[in-house]
Order: sequence, then structure tokens, then C-alpha cells
Amino acid sequence: MKRLWLLALVAGGVVGACSDGGGVDPDAIHENEILAVRTALDSAFLHDTVLDPAFTGDSGLYALMSALVFPFIDRASRIVGGGDTTRVVGIEFDIDATQGGTQVTSNLTAVLAWKGFDSTASTVDTVFFLLGAGRAPVTDSLWERFTLDTAGTGTGFVIHQFPDFTVEKWLTRGGHLRTTGSSYGSSQGNAAFKVFRGTLDGEYTITAKLVPDSSSTVTSSLDFGSGTHGIKVQIHGSLP
Repeated sequence: MKRLWLLALVAGGVVGACSDGGGVDPDAIHENEILAVRTALDSAFLHDTVLDPAFTGDSGLYALMSALVFPFIDRASRIVGGGDTTRVVGIEFDIDATQGGTQVTSNLTAVLAWKGFDSTASTVDTVFFLLGAGRAPVTDSLWERFTLDTAGTGTGFVIHQFPDFTVEKWLTRGGHLRTTGSSYGSSQGNAAFKVFRGTLDGEYTITAKLVPDSSSTVTSSLDFGSGTHGIKVQIHGSLP
């Protein structure tokens, strides 16, 4: 994981130079909404001392994704069900790079979903964040821990944000993440670091228990089989 973080530091230098030149999109996310989502995620993961340290903290997988992917999330699909509207975006990582003589090859999938954005309070009621090994097609069972690049294993989190911006979080004990296909168009970036926009198809179910005492359980499911907005981050080649 340290090696992936070093890759992120090198490639992240081009993030500020990449911008999307597309027109107005009905699925565009207001900056206050994505800020609320990111605030909830940061509160849950950056200073956590209970969850897997390979994922949390300043050098974990979440910090890598926050630095490389989140600046590009400006669109999310809307899926309506049970009286709620869930926003969702799919994320795929394609890493095949060499740094300091060390080859790093890694593929993973993430799904970020949320609902209940309050524009007055600038909070979001619930955030779902799921991780799976590999890129589409993925069929992973969800467990308490995530083993990078171990096919069939994934993990997930449910985060509830309170009006004072504190959070509660639930960690998966069961469920699955499945993706059936992805498709992307042209890229932004440079030879080493590229971001593609497109679609990701799939669905998930999640059963999670409260951290740290498992005193409550939440369940949820989402079908995005007809496609949701997707982002692929590609890091290829030789890096300094």
C-alpha cells in the first residue's frame, strides 16, 4: 500500500492540470453536495483507529482515492427506489507502473453512493462506499477486510452524517458487489496518469454492523445494471 501511495503522490501532480471541458449535464453534482459527501468520508476514515489501517489514515487506500479520484467526481447518476433517490458513481483503478525499479500492478473497483443531501445544512444523510478486487466483470463477496487484488473479496461501509458533521459508520459483514461491464471514452491527463469517463454496470447488496460495538445492523441494495456514471483512473509506465 505504501507503493500505491507513492504512485499517487507522483501522479497527483497532474490532477490540477486536468479539467473536464464538457457541457452542462443533468447529472452534474453541485459543489456543496460533493463536499458534504467528502466531509462524511474524511470524518469516517482519515483519523480512524479501529478499521483496517491499510484502508484508513493518511497513507491508506482511502487517502489515495481521495487524492486521485474525488477531484474528478462531478457527475453521479440518480436511481430512484422506495421513495428515495440515490446518487451513484462507479470507479475503476488500472495500475501497471514501475517506480524505483519496482513493478506495481493493481486493479480494483469502487462504488460510491449517497442519499439525503440537505442543501441548507450542507450534510448528507447516508454514504455507501464499496470496494472490490479487479475491474469489470467483478463478483465479490463483502467481508470485514479487503485484500487488494484477491479476486472474490471485497468490503463496504455505510456512513451516517449528523447535522453537527459527526458520523457513525457500519462495516460489512455480508453481501456482494457485482459489476458486469464498463465503457469509457477519451481521457484527460498525461502519459503516466489518465482519467477516463464513461459508465459502469452492476449491483450490490450490503449488510453491515456498527463500528466498533456491532450494536446495530443496516442493510441496503442498489441495482445500477443499466449503467451509472463511471471514472477509470489509469497509472501506466515508468514513474520517477
